[in-house]
Amino acid sequence: MKPEPSRAVENAAERRRFEEQVAWKEVDQLHAATLQFAGKCLELKKLCVALCAALVVWLVDKDVRFVQCAVLALALLVFFWLADAQNFYYQRKTRRGIAAALGRARLARGLGNSVSPLGLEKDAVGSVLSSLLNASQLFYFYVGVVVLVALALTHHA
Repeated sequence: MKPEPSRAVENAAERRRFEEQVAWKEVDQLHAATLQFAGKCLELKKLCVALCAALVVWLVDKDVRFVQCAVLALALLVFFWLADAQNFYYQRKTRRGIAAALGRARLARGLGNSVSPLGLEKDAVGSVLSSLLNASQLFYFYVGVVVLVALALTHHA
C-alpha cells in the first residue's frame, strides 16, 4: 500500500524542517566551540607574555649565561606557540564544520548549496602548517625578539 501523495509531501517537508533544525543546532554548537577556542588562544597569549616577563625578571639576578637563558625562554615560547597553534587548528576545523552545516541547512530549505571559502577542505598537512604559520602566530616571534633583547641587555654574552 502506497502512502497518499499529500502525506508523502508532508513527510518530506517535515524531514526537511527536521534536517534544517538539526543543521542550525550544529551551527550553534560549533559556533560556541569556535568562540571557546578563540578565547583559549587569547588566554594563552596573555599567559605567555606574563610568564616570559616573569622569566626575564627572574633571570636578571641569576648567574646564568645568555645562551642558557635564551634557550629556556625560547623553549617556553615554543611550548606556547604549539599550544596556540593547536587551538587555532581546531578553531579552523570548527569553522569548516559550521560552513558544512550551513550548506546542509540551505539544502534542507531548498536553496541549494553555495560553497563558502570556510567550507573548503584543506589537506591535513596544509591545515596543520597554516595553523603553525599564520599572522596570529607572529605574536610569538615578536615576544621572542623582545625577550631576547631584554636578556641580552641584562646578561653578558
